[in-house]
Parts: sequence; C-alpha cells; structure tokens
Amino acid sequence: MEYYYTKKENVDPEKKQLVVDDFEFKHLVKVLRKQPGEEITITDGECNIYHCIIKIIGKDKIHCEITGTDFNLFEPKVNVSLYISPLRNAARFEFAIEKAVELGIYSIHPVITDYTVNKNIPGRSKSDRLKKIIISAMSQSQRCFLPVLYDTVTFSDMISNTKDLKNKIVMYEFSDDRSGIKPNNETEGLSVLIGPEGGFSENEISLLKENNWQVKSLGERKLRAETAAIVSIFDIISKPKLL
Repeated sequence: MEYYYTKKENVDPEKKQLVVDDFEFKHLVKVLRKQPGEEITITDGECNIYHCIIKIIGKDKIHCEITGTDFNLFEPKVNVSLYISPLRNAARFEFAIEKAVELGIYSIHPVITDYTVNKNIPGRSKSDRLKKIIISAMSQSQRCFLPVLYDTVTFSDMISNTKDLKNKIVMYEFSDDRSGIKPNNETEGLSVLIGPEGGFSENEISLLKENNWQVKSLGERKLRAETAAIVSIFDIISKPKLL
C-alpha cells in the first residue's frame, strides 16, 4: 500500500485528525475513488506516518481519523544529496529525479555547468511540476521523508556552498578510479555530483579536485546522465556498510 502526502500543518495529533487537500485530494477522490470508511496511510514528509480512516470527503478536503502512527520506517541512514545538471531532455531529468527519490535521496540540487545545454533557471511551473513528481515518488515507494528540491545554482556557487562538506563524489567518465564509494566515517552525509549529457569540462574537474571532491568512475561503459545518477545512488544506499 502506497503512502499519501499531506502537509504537517494539516495534522492535529492531539485530536487524532488530519486533512488531505491540494493535488493529493484530487488523486484520492477523482482517480482512486476513495470513499468514507476506507483506510489510507498518510505521511507528512517529516518521517511521521499516520494510519487513518476516511471520515468525510468534502468539496476540496478529505477529513481523516488517525488510528495509529509510526515514525521513520525504512529510510536510509546515510543522507545522500544529489547534485545534478539539468538535462537537455526534460523528461529524462524528471526521470532521474523520480528514481533518485524512490531509491532514498534526501535532497536535490540542480547545478548549471559548462556543458549544460539548458542554462535557464526553471520557472515556478517547472519547479512545481518537479515537486509533484518528488511527492508522488515518495508516496509510491513508501518513503516517509520528503526530499528537498533546492534552487538551481551555478557550478561556482555549488563549489562554494559545499566547501565545508566531507564525502563529496563526482562521477566522471574519464576517471581511472573504479574503487567503491566509501564514505568518511566522520559524517553520515554524502554528496554525489552528476554532470549533463556532455559531462564536465577539464577546468571543472580541476576545481572539484582542488575542493576535495573524489573523482570516481562507474566503469568502462558510458552511461547516460540519468542512468549514472540511478546507479550511483543505488551503489551508495544499497551497501550495508553505509547503513
């Protein structure tokens, strides 16, 4: 059973009540045809899980009774942040974001690089679409943490913003380092950087090395950017030693 999402301010734990609204309301009522008396599971995206019974379906809200709660089920213990260049094909970029969320990513940071084809900062409509994709992927994969989508930044700003972070890894097709992704034990956080279709420039790789990014390879085969993102995240999250 997949989870559904509602904002934390829609939950009243003391009264054991919550409300579902916005596009999730439309999904539950118009698409899934949910009825009063049915059981559903809701998350607020902050690791709280609410087992509920639908009591009233209004014009634009579902009113539910909370019958039980859980907290932080099945979330990865390693906090992985994905830094990724927007791709030429918007559908491929959305696919990468969707699958990264399903796998367990904690935050997403779009980065404009030298070879990024579409250097325009996404407008509100595109950002809203991405946020809906993130919520849907979280719900479908039974995650209870809603990954944060940060504003798009330039490559130089990304370097500056991450200068104090440890465990920084960039996937680069010309790297000779095929060793596994090993986190620094001093911190649970790990940042992964994926470039656009054209990869990274030599200048960008030099800057990354100067700023303590580990430059890694995913092997001999040349992968699409969205595939590289999925493989990298799975490699990190699926390894028991990282958990």
